[in-house]
Amino acid sequence: MLKKFSILLKSLWAKEPHKFEPVFKNRHVLINKQSFLVSRAIVPDIPELLNLQKKVYPDDNSWNLSVFEGEIKNENKNLYLIMRYDDRLVAFIGAMFDQRQKDVHITNVAVLPVFQRKGLGRYLMQVIMDTAAAEGYQSLSLEVRLSNKAAQTLYQSLGFTSYGLKKEYYVSNHEDAVDMRYEFSRKGKD
Repeated sequence: MLKKFSILLKSLWAKEPHKFEPVFKNRHVLINKQSFLVSRAIVPDIPELLNLQKKVYPDDNSWNLSVFEGEIKNENKNLYLIMRYDDRLVAFIGAMFDQRQKDVHITNVAVLPVFQRKGLGRYLMQVIMDTAAAEGYQSLSLEVRLSNKAAQTLYQSLGFTSYGLKKEYYVSNHEDAVDMRYEFSRKGKD
């Protein structure tokens, strides 16, 4: 009896979960009467990603070329989107899709300062949220600097709630991070 149970457990554990590779089709979008090209990031975009990141987070150098390369190459788990205006990179978002936990973790969001508060970050967040919902994910999570009140306001307006602080989370300056989470509605699913 125990042997049969053991075999059953092994067969259940051996099964692969639903294989999901985040897919994104390039698209042109109109935001505030300006046209942007949104596409999946690829390795040749990394120098521009690093440049944009330095303009948005000048004191943070934790995301370097090798980190971005590893994230972008891991296409079966991660989705990195870039947004271009007149062929210039103006925003990006990164997300890690955890199939086992059914959580999508937003790893990085950056919008060029002159394009901030114009709906680009909201659009990119909504794309990730829509992708997660379509694939049956249960939640999204992220960390945001305690000092970044504008981003916290954006995330709250999208339905994220704060779950506390992660002390000295950011290596560059030991700033605390607000841990935020979005739960997809469970209504009608139970």
